[in-house]
Amino acid sequence: MLKLMIVDDEAVILKGIEHLVRREDTLFTEIIGVSDSIEALSLMDTFRPDLLITDIQMPGMNGLELIREAQLKQVRRFAILTGYDLFEYARQALRLNVAEYLLKPIDPQELSALLSKLTLEIIEEHQGNQVLPARASKADVPEDINENIKKFKNFVQNNFMRDVSLEEVAAHLELHPNYVCSLLKRETGMTFIHFLQTIRIEKAKSLLIHMPFMPMEQISKTVGFDSPRHFYKMFKKYVGQTPGSYRTSQSL
Repeated sequence: MLKLMIVDDEAVILKGIEHLVRREDTLFTEIIGVSDSIEALSLMDTFRPDLLITDIQMPGMNGLELIREAQLKQVRRFAILTGYDLFEYARQALRLNVAEYLLKPIDPQELSALLSKLTLEIIEEHQGNQVLPARASKADVPEDINENIKKFKNFVQNNFMRDVSLEEVAAHLELHPNYVCSLLKRETGMTFIHFLQTIRIEKAKSLLIHMPFMPMEQISKTVGFDSPRHFYKMFKKYVGQTPGSYRTSQSL
């Protein structure tokens, strides 16, 4: 299972984030909360986290400095949180290849989506596996397609684990939903729901293969289905097997 380190010098916030993570019942089963960044860096010698969530403004060593040092210890995934929505922080974070940036107070739904997304990325990295290989996924689109389709695909790929809608994607692209729908159909032959479910099913297939002891309910939640029952139904529809049968067939 996965390791998570949370660093924040405010005890109430630290405990609150720990509680939210544990409540989500994710694959982060080893969780350490640390209130001092220098102590956190020292702990990484024996506890190397798969994900580090850290505040930015802390005494002694700020969060960005902690990330720089953690990268030297081969920690690869980071999310920063702060009560300050300042461009300079965001710019420095991008230089450190930190894509995740959360504002306090933490929105539980945003945190849940973040954990699901990073869980999948970490598993794929550990397995050296890309869940959507170019020749295997119907949701993959040629590189020379319309730029709007590229943006559409990227947005859905980054948000499939939550309840994302066509209207939300269209608003992100600043296009009318009907136009996005027709464009997607013309370029991929799929409706929005078909495209979204294909991505979710491909992610689920990867988890079934590479995480053999991960409960079905957890896989369902991680890839964005609202209930295990819906997950089972869609998986059988798209794959022709139940999730359990698919997992068994891939282990033979």
